[in-house]
Order: sequence, then structure tokens, then C-alpha cells
Amino acid sequence: MSKYLLWTWQHAKGIRLNSLVRIFVGIGRVALGLLMVWLCKRFIDVSIRSGSSQGILLMIGWLIGTVVSIIILRQAYYYMTVSANARQLNAIRLKLYGQLFSRQLFDEQYLHSGDITSRMSKDIETVSDLTTSTFPQMVVTFIQLLGAFLFMRSMDERLAWALLILTPFAVVFGKLISRRLRQMTHDIREDESRIQMQIQEGMEQNAVLRALSSEAWMVGRLDETQQRLKGNMLRRARFTVAMRFVFGCVFSLGYIMAFIWGGLQLRNGVITIGVLTSFLQLVSQIQNPILTLINMVPQIIHATASIDRLEELEQNQGHSSFGSFEQNQRQAHHAHTGEPVGLLADDICFQYATGDRLVLDHFTHDFRPGTKTALMGPTGIGKTTIFRLMLALTTPQHGKLTIYDKLSLRIPIDENTRDYFSFVPQGNTLMSGTIRYNLQIAKPDATDSELQDVLHTAVADFVADLPEGIDTELGERGSGLSEGQAQRIAIARGLLRPGPILLLDEISASLDEQTERQLYTRLFDRYPQKTMIFITHRPSVSELCNDVLRF
Repeated sequence: MSKYLLWTWQHAKGIRLNSLVRIFVGIGRVALGLLMVWLCKRFIDVSIRSGSSQGILLMIGWLIGTVVSIIILRQAYYYMTVSANARQLNAIRLKLYGQLFSRQLFDEQYLHSGDITSRMSKDIETVSDLTTSTFPQMVVTFIQLLGAFLFMRSMDERLAWALLILTPFAVVFGKLISRRLRQMTHDIREDESRIQMQIQEGMEQNAVLRALSSEAWMVGRLDETQQRLKGNMLRRARFTVAMRFVFGCVFSLGYIMAFIWGGLQLRNGVITIGVLTSFLQLVSQIQNPILTLINMVPQIIHATASIDRLEELEQNQGHSSFGSFEQNQRQAHHAHTGEPVGLLADDICFQYATGDRLVLDHFTHDFRPGTKTALMGPTGIGKTTIFRLMLALTTPQHGKLTIYDKLSLRIPIDENTRDYFSFVPQGNTLMSGTIRYNLQIAKPDATDSELQDVLHTAVADFVADLPEGIDTELGERGSGLSEGQAQRIAIARGLLRPGPILLLDEISASLDEQTERQLYTRLFDRYPQKTMIFITHRPSVSELCNDVLRF
């Protein structure tokens, strides 16, 4: 449990003051509630029996004022809780989203994007509720229990202890059920992630699934997963209902016991009606906090399962050798000067964590400054892997890659050297939003002139003829454009990067011959000094290059 407390404390940095203020607001509400018990007793035993009209009016004023004050504090507590929850949700989501970009890729701890989406929504919401609502409420509830117990003890010590004696039983019982309930919650979260995966992939491959007439089969698979989720949720619900039934019976018996005890005391003339009223109010103020604390146990256990899942996102971060700030600045400056640089791959061996063979086996090649190189060969032979290694998206098990120039520059490849590269991946990689937004992903501060320049180089002049031009809104994966148009905008986006090395993966696969010729003519004319590395299956492309590597 200490692990979970530490995690929540570390991630509650921005809401600690808010939580502290809410605890004091909650304590004030508890104090007013106990004051209300005392006022009710006073009103019945003193004001009604022997008080003057003025005294009765004064007491009524106190009662109304206390009730209104409780309502005001309750609403203030609610507003502060919503504010803290919104801030906490944003803070955790933003932190984890940023960390996703430093997770190691292509290893055995790969997580499906649908699973990550589920964790970034439901699990974050569960944990945020724990830190912003459950924990502060637990403190207030405990203080309410303590205050009501002490008040009851001042009136009847035996009854107070009789009502409180159930608390150790509740703690022990909660400890016994926690492990089982955590596993049930974990199973439910896993099923929710699987459903998210299936829906996401179904939407992404909607046209393909229709073409294969697989709609009914896919719907059936989703139904099977949903039925399993339903079964797990009902199993947890039955377990929770049984737990709450046991506690409900026990505490109901406690209330009946207090009522009978008070009635007998009233019959014997030991207490007054006002005291009996206070008894029943205090019994509620003792039992309700205990029930509330017990009901919080499942919430806490659900949250611990979510914390485990979120911790998996925080783990497996990349561990690269980051240079000093001054060194990085020098590297970035050199990358943007336009001077030609080369890249040396020296004795590279690489195997994917889930693979059964070496994808690259002692690969060595010198991509000389300013040259144009074509990588050709069958699918799965390792061409895309070379790009991933150059971009430091993964690291080789043996050998090294080094950026160099004709003078003295020698820089080992890591995350800091990505400024040296402009990368255009294969296929449609556009995102929903305007064309401008898709281009600015590569360079947020790009001017209109720069945007028009790269669009022209990428033979994407058609953008100017669109109704909204560069501000035309695109749907998911560039919906609204043809594959060839989407590919050319992706090329323009890659060209916005000022790096001296271009990595181009099948960039003309969706283009006709005439457009392809225009693209390479403009590309070579516009960037004669840049080192270009192409992955291609087209001889027409390889013929334009200085060097061809066949795998």
C-alpha cells in the first residue's frame, strides 16, 4: 500500500493546497453538524419546555443559520472538488502523454494503442477520483466519526463504545477482500482495453473489413469480449453487494439497538426526549462515516489496479546518453546550417525483441555527404529498420551509427540527433485537422511562405485550389483527399524539417509516373546539397541515385 500512497502523493503536487483547504471546509461542516445535534437537543429540552417566545425565535434563527451554513460549505466543498479533479486529470494525462514519446519502441513490452487509450481515459479518471475526492473525504469522514463518538461518549459511554466496536471488524474484513477485489478490477480493466482495441482497429480498417465481408464476424468477436466484460462486472457486483449486505445488516442492528436503548432509558426517566433525539442523530453520524469508509474500500482497490496500469506507461522509458545543453545547441545549429553531412553505419547487428532472427547482420555502409542512395530489396529484409535506427527509435545490439561532415564533426546517433533528419514515412500519415496544422507538426512556427515552398516542391500545388486553401479541414487520416494527395502533403511536411539528411520511405508509391518525375525533379533541384536515402522498389527512382544498396 505504501507504493500506491507514494504514487498518489507524487502526482498530487498541483492540488495539495486545494485538498488541505477542502479538509478544513469538511471539518467545519462536521462541526456545524454536531452543533446542529446540540441545538436540536437544546431546542426540545429547554426552549420548548420553558423558554420564552423570544428565546424560541432566537433558537429557530440558530437552527436555520446552521443549516444554511452547512449547505454553503457543502457547495464550496463540491466546487473545489470539481476544480481539483479537472486539474488533476489534465496534469496526469499531460504527463503520461509526454512520456509516451520517450517509451522504448519495438520491444517485448509493446502496448496496443487501444489499450493505451483506455488507460489514458478510464484509469486516469479512476486515479484522479481517488486523489481529489476519496482521500480528502476519508480524512473528513474519520474526523466526523471521532467527533460524533466523543459527543456520544459524553452522553452515554457504553452505547458509544458499543457502536464503535464494529470498526476493527470492518478493517479486518476490508483487508481480507482487498486482494480479490483488486484482481477482479484488473480483469475488468483488461477487458475494457480489449474492447477499445477492437473498436479502434475496426474503425481504422472499416473499408477493408467491408470488402472482406467480415462485418458480422467482427461484431461477433466484440460481442464475445463484451459478454466476458459483463460477466466480470457482474461477478464483482455480486461480491460487492454481498459485502455491503453484511455490513448493512450489522449497522442496521446497531441503529435498532440504539433506538431500543434510548426508548428504555426514556421510559425509566433517565433521559429526555431531546437526549433521545440526539442519540439517534449521533448514531447516524457514527454509523454513516463507518459505512462511508467501508464503501471507499472498493474505490481504493479499483484505483490501485489503475495505478498499476498507469505505472506500466511510466516504465520502459528510453535511456539515451543526452549531451550537455551547450553540446545539443551546437548540434542543432550545425543541423540547420545546410552544410552537407554523411552517416556511417558501422557493423550494425539488430534483432527485434519478439523476433527470431537478426534483421541486420553486421551491416556496414557509408552514406557520404550529399549523395543519393536507394535501398532496395524484398519486404521484411530490414530497410525500414535502418531508418528506425537512424532516427534512434530503437538501438542496435552491436555496432554504431555516426553522423559526420567533411571537417571534424563526429556525433553518435541518439534522440538529440533527430534534428539532422527529415523523415517521410510510407503511406498516409495525416491527422485530422487543417492542412496547415498537419504541416505545422513538423515546424510549428513555419511562415506561409515556407509552407507554400514545401507544398510546391512536393507537387502539392492543388492545395491552393481547395475551397479553404491551406486551411481546408481534413478528416481522420486525411479523409477528403486521395491517397496521392495525402502522400504529397506528408512529403511537404517532412521537407519542412531543416535537417541535412532526408529519409524517404516509398514516397512515390501512390503517385502516377508524371507526378513522380515532377516530384524528384523538384526535390533534387531544391535540395542538391542534402544527403538523401530512399526506400523504393521502383527502378526509375534507383536510376536517379548515386548508390544503390540491394538487400
